Amino acid sequence: MAFQKGVSGNPKGRPKMNDDEKEQREEFKNLLRSATVPALRSIVEIANSKCSKDRFNACKYILDKAYGNNAVFLSSESMENIEPVIIRVMPYHKEDEDNKDEDWGEEDPDEDWEE
Repeated sequence: MAFQKGVSGNPKGRPKMNDDEKEQREEFKNLLRSATVPALRSIVEIANSKCSKDRFNACKYILDKAYGNNAVFLSSESMENIEPVIIRVMPYHKEDEDNKDEDWGEEDPDEDWEE
């Protein structure tokens, strides 16, 4: 069956819940809400643990829930005096092993930069 423009694939919408389903859904919400504070305490504990491999994910989760996924913490006022960061990716060559003691900062970093 091909998709037809302007015709819904689900014209009746979501089916109505019966009383038992409504009761189960409400019980689920109440149980979930009652576990929120202990769960948040556990996440904060993981975020504060220096040895946890999940520390980054816990911190990200807390920030996302507190401020939203796309929160920007730098205001436009603080961005005015920030210099751009330039990262140059250079290929590695075998002959570079012989010259590994040379200083990488010899060349002028602004010579190739165009504004």
